[in-house]
Amino acid sequence: MTAFTIFLRRALPTVLLLGGASALLLATDRAGMRRTMPAVAVLQQVSTAVLDDAVAGMIAGLAERGYVDGTTVTIRRFNAEGDLAQANAIAREIAGGPFDLALTSSTPSLQALATANERGRILHVFAAVADPFSAGVGCDRGDPLVHPRHLVGYGSLAPVDATFRIARSINPRLAKVGVAHNPAESNSRRFMELARASCRARGIVLLEAAVENSSGVIEAIQSTLSRGAEAVFVPGDTTVASVIDSIIVAAGKAGAPVFTVVPGKPDRGTLFDVGFDFHEVGLLAGRLAGDLLRGTDPTTIPIGETAREIPPRLTVNLAAPGYDRDLWRVPEEYLRQAKIVIDRDGRRDQPAAVLAGPFTEVALQSPD
Repeated sequence: MTAFTIFLRRALPTVLLLGGASALLLATDRAGMRRTMPAVAVLQQVSTAVLDDAVAGMIAGLAERGYVDGTTVTIRRFNAEGDLAQANAIAREIAGGPFDLALTSSTPSLQALATANERGRILHVFAAVADPFSAGVGCDRGDPLVHPRHLVGYGSLAPVDATFRIARSINPRLAKVGVAHNPAESNSRRFMELARASCRARGIVLLEAAVENSSGVIEAIQSTLSRGAEAVFVPGDTTVASVIDSIIVAAGKAGAPVFTVVPGKPDRGTLFDVGFDFHEVGLLAGRLAGDLLRGTDPTTIPIGETAREIPPRLTVNLAAPGYDRDLWRVPEEYLRQAKIVIDRDGRRDQPAAVLAGPFTEVALQSPD
């Protein structure tokens, strides 16, 4: 055995130890480098124009506060594709992952992450939620400052009664309206409460059809049309809104126009939409998330109401399927108040247009 071999045998444990220590230090240093930027997760329940717009607004709002993806923050997007079980699994991954803050778009996403993050390991900002106070996540309608210390965001309850007021103004003889809804969604339940109250006050029969998932929506809509629905209303329901293009086709074939409280692409085929610009809704949440990352205490921030910062908007499409000009005549006042008007000549944008109120809801009552 040579002297060099003896040296290697004696030195090898020390070399291995030093090498292992160096690797550990290098890994620790790299982990530290990775955490020099905050990490943000964004979760949405399904791909729809509304939720996509909200998420785009969230990311833009973060950028306004100086948090640009890949430069000053790392952002990872998640989409449950309409699957509640998948949403819950993703929420657990986010709550237990390397994130400082999460943004959620839609009520089901809010609920999934609120449950997974019950201990408040990460900060949570929500938007594109109709009524957070009925979502069962610890928010108090009577005092917007009462909420979990790590959870804050914006409610975006579109004006339902104003929507039916406009529908009746366009067609004074409107008597029956069809609607599909998923009772499992708390946001949908709230919209349906308001729709029922508004229809009772106006003498409109609301033909309802409950669904459990998106695959049953078209059959549900067709059932309301077979019962005499003259128009179809789409509430703030994630399940139903995910197949709105198919709803428009089915209703149009029956000569029934569609109106909604979930604005999307103005030319998609709805007769009119009353609600919020969800890119602007997302901007509010993104800016708030940026403030929290800067150190703002979420316990000092009340649950916000989108309507106090963004007025609801109206879009009108006079080329919509099912639009019969002998029955449905949009008054000039609404054409002037619409942000966007589409007719046979194309699209007309009116950025300064403002939808006139009132936007108060009819008092909820028990059926007679």
